[in-house]
Amino acid sequence: MAEEADLKTVGFGALLSSDIYKDICSRFHDRHHINLPSHISAVKSLGKTYGVGFKFQPRDADLFEAALKRAAFEHDNRRHFCDAVAAGATQGEGYREIGVPSLHVAVSSGICSVHIDTFGFVALGPDGEKIYTPDALQHVIDELLWQDVILGKVAEYSPLAANALRRVHFVGPSSQNNYRPQVGARLNLVDRPGLRLGLEVTRDLSGETRGGASLEVMTF
Repeated sequence: MAEEADLKTVGFGALLSSDIYKDICSRFHDRHHINLPSHISAVKSLGKTYGVGFKFQPRDADLFEAALKRAAFEHDNRRHFCDAVAAGATQGEGYREIGVPSLHVAVSSGICSVHIDTFGFVALGPDGEKIYTPDALQHVIDELLWQDVILGKVAEYSPLAANALRRVHFVGPSSQNNYRPQVGARLNLVDRPGLRLGLEVTRDLSGETRGGASLEVMTF
């Protein structure tokens, strides 16, 4: 935690030129009426994908956490198995936006982070109860274990290798493919904010192998 807080501050110019920073801030403002920059003392790291997002020192972590609660972000309850697994790489207290995709925020006194999970898996039931969607499998395997944990370790030794490997993604049953029972992998040839074009190979329960181009247009 102390090492992250000692990271060099990201300059204002870099923030203004980052679609990821601007889009995440706009999502907070437009959907939840939260002025995220007002809660930021300094941005300490800025990723190249929405899934990495950025880390920042909060002006007041308690006030920021209170704003998330007022906006009905769902708290990661580590006493529940699904939340505990999904929050495995979260430092501090985790809060998730309802829906797909979804903001995922980690709050602590020293450093906070925010990114967008392409496969948000938290929804609300008919009586307002918290429920988990089948997208949890895709989120845990691809976004948590592969992107956060494994590639996070790779990045400690070779940031260039980690950035290259981030183009590779696990493919499983999800809302993007109508939960088709299949597993495989996708290599993104184009991977820019809001647009991914890649090659995908999957195998379904019948043993049939499918391959072809994969286009994703994402509106955050």
